[in-house]
Amino acid sequence: MSSSSNVARPALGARDANAPVATVRPTSKLPVMSKLPKPQFKRPLAEDARGSAAKKTKIEAPSVKSGTGIPKGTVGVRKAMAPGNTTTVRKQPVRKPPEASTAPKKRPAWDLKGRLSDMEKMMEMRISTNNHLEHNLSENNQRVQMVEMLNERLKGTVAQKDHMLSENCQTINELQRKIRDLEDEAASVKRRHQCVTEDLESRNSTLEIKKKSLEGELEVSNQECIGLKCKIAQMTSARVGMETELSSIRGILEQAQQTCKHQEGVINGLNNTIVKHNSTIQELESNLQEAEAVRRKLHNTVQELKGNIRVFCRVRPLLPSEKDTCAEISHLHFNGIDGKTLEMDKVDENCPGQRKLSGGKYSFTFDQVFNPSSSQMRVFEEISQMVQSALDGYNVCIFAYGQTGSGKTYTMEGPVESNEETMGMIPRAVAQIFKCTQDLKANGWKYTMEASFLEIYNETIRDLLVNGEDKLKHDIKADAQVTNLTLVEVKSEKQVAKLLEKASCNRSVAATNCNEHSSRSHSVFRLKLTGSNDLTSEECEGTLNLVDLAGSERLTSSGSSGERLRETKNINKSLSNLGNVIMSLGNKESHIPYRNSKLTYLLQNSLGGNSKTLMFVNISPKEENFGESLCSLRFATKVNQCNIGTAQKKVK
Repeated sequence: MSSSSNVARPALGARDANAPVATVRPTSKLPVMSKLPKPQFKRPLAEDARGSAAKKTKIEAPSVKSGTGIPKGTVGVRKAMAPGNTTTVRKQPVRKPPEASTAPKKRPAWDLKGRLSDMEKMMEMRISTNNHLEHNLSENNQRVQMVEMLNERLKGTVAQKDHMLSENCQTINELQRKIRDLEDEAASVKRRHQCVTEDLESRNSTLEIKKKSLEGELEVSNQECIGLKCKIAQMTSARVGMETELSSIRGILEQAQQTCKHQEGVINGLNNTIVKHNSTIQELESNLQEAEAVRRKLHNTVQELKGNIRVFCRVRPLLPSEKDTCAEISHLHFNGIDGKTLEMDKVDENCPGQRKLSGGKYSFTFDQVFNPSSSQMRVFEEISQMVQSALDGYNVCIFAYGQTGSGKTYTMEGPVESNEETMGMIPRAVAQIFKCTQDLKANGWKYTMEASFLEIYNETIRDLLVNGEDKLKHDIKADAQVTNLTLVEVKSEKQVAKLLEKASCNRSVAATNCNEHSSRSHSVFRLKLTGSNDLTSEECEGTLNLVDLAGSERLTSSGSSGERLRETKNINKSLSNLGNVIMSLGNKESHIPYRNSKLTYLLQNSLGGNSKTLMFVNISPKEENFGESLCSLRFATKVNQCNIGTAQKKVK
């Protein structure tokens, strides 16, 4: 190959608009003239033969150049394949087949033999022309084969050159990558060298600084050593004096140690005496508690035997809004160690805070007096024995009396959002009853409990446990039982708590000048207890009545009008009838006016029947309520003097 063949050339098979190549049909697709059927001529075809022969084109066979192996006719193809050469392949002149020198003359129709000979000549001439064309076609096929062989060779050379080019490119890329790696490594080594150099320089400067500081310290240390030597000399001389002083102190210390030993013996003796005294005090305190419990029990027994209504007085504390006008309670005095006496200074209600010189004091004595700091738990401890009596088969009644805003509802029910410390007497009594019934199961007792809750509003009984408005009529029977009243069998404290919450929502409450949340009715919670003992075949039936009376109030101070005025009149009337009943009982009159009001008629068995009765008289600490407080205390004194007889246990 020549030097121009080393350059990569495009494949000959690709089609290029600048290098057109004539397509040649293969020989196998052309019909062979010798195999064609002989035509039957009716007319002479001399002119047709001459016309068709003239139109045929003769293609010369390619000749091969010596020394190259490429046909001579493919020189144009080689030049066209050279890079940058845009010359097209020129077609070789086509040799025309030999034609007859003279055309045969047209013979007459009767000269069949002549015409036949003419046709044979024409056939021979066409056959020779066909042979010549077949020869040209074979030469063209050889040229095509030679071109295809050349194309294949060139393809192999181009692929080899492409492969060599890709390998060279890879080698170049690898060398470039190595060069870059070496440059990066050289830069890294240079940076490390620079860092090491800077580090050594900084260390050198640091060591220089340390050297200077150590030299300064060494100089200071030398000076200190000189000073210390002077001090050691001084201290040596001082040590001699201190040793002599120490010897004298040791003698004093020995004397002090002997004195301490003697005092330790005395202290041990005193500690033993204190321990003995503490044990004696604890024993006396336990005896005092037992004696107090016995005293309470005996006092309750005496009161039961006497048959009197027990009265507890409770004074509520000042509210936060009241402390602005009255910082402390100065007109009430709680005297006596036993906590049963209450004294009141006479106060001018029109001028609170001023004492009347000629008035003196009022003194009252009850079964128990609770000061403002007494808790709900402390109050319930005093009535727990009465609650226990209901389980033993007694009728028990506890009711709260006092003017409006004195703390009756708080004492009996507790606040709206109560907790273990602020629970009222009703939830505490229920809790004690359920606890005792569980304890008594070990002794064979079983209890069933039915609860009811009603109110007396404007001399009308209302059931507080109904859903919605109570439209039924309720009457009081001779045995103080109420008709058409809802009775709920209770089995847990939570169930009773829900009933109390429901009753509190249904109860009549309104705001007046005396109290923002004033109870406008008397409420009665009744718990009927029925017990039976399978071991002893004993049965008992008790009733616990817990009553929250509506508060008394003066019409002039309450500012009531309309419906509130009617409520106030009915409340004061029922409380007045309660006072008349107490007076009749105290005077031992033959006729007791229980039927004058629904309240006294409902409490008939508690006031004058077979019942253990206790009354809370609630007192307001405000000086402007002095008159109402005095009336309540006087009424409570009459109640305490009322004898209703000894209660009897109901046993079946």
